[in-house]
Amino acid sequence: MPMLGRRLRHAAAKIRRFLGTDQEVEFTVERGVLSILQTRRAETSFDRGTERFLDPGDPATRGLGVRGGGFRGLAAFDEADVAELGAVDLSERDDVDGVLLVIENPTPDDIPLIISADGLLTTRGGSTSHAAVAINAIENKKYSGVMRAADLRVHPDQHEAVILDSQRRTGCRIRKGDIVSIHGTTGEVYLGSRRPQVVAE
Repeated sequence: MPMLGRRLRHAAAKIRRFLGTDQEVEFTVERGVLSILQTRRAETSFDRGTERFLDPGDPATRGLGVRGGGFRGLAAFDEADVAELGAVDLSERDDVDGVLLVIENPTPDDIPLIISADGLLTTRGGSTSHAAVAINAIENKKYSGVMRAADLRVHPDQHEAVILDSQRRTGCRIRKGDIVSIHGTTGEVYLGSRRPQVVAE
């Protein structure tokens, strides 16, 4: 039933855009009529009990949340950055959770690097991309990812990224080691650390 398949994909895409994350959709077809019964956020066990931000303010940009909750990461732009920042002892700090890999367009070759970080922020990609599938398969640690962040431009050779303002000029700059807070459900991106709120399971 290709027509019903197209209608279902269209409905699921609208729900996903409205709610901001992938959804588990329960539906039925009766006499050729498609009905959506209910929907809920698609989750893995490591997505539950994640953190929200307390009074985060306005985000610097928004993207497509593909996994996790609130995460505060040290910005890294390549393998050397991830290794260097990953060696930093964060056990005494309460303003950062791990290393956030910031890249332009993730490819299948980047998957090992992506998995070695604790979070992901990209300018391209989507919820069915290789990177999104890979991070949703991680089962041994919490991980947050935001893809397709609006107006984010990454310059890996300079170990920095910029977020353009409404005039298409550099609005803010992210350098290696800067703290960036992302939310893998809402897709929001904040410069600096945000206070977390643990959500009860």
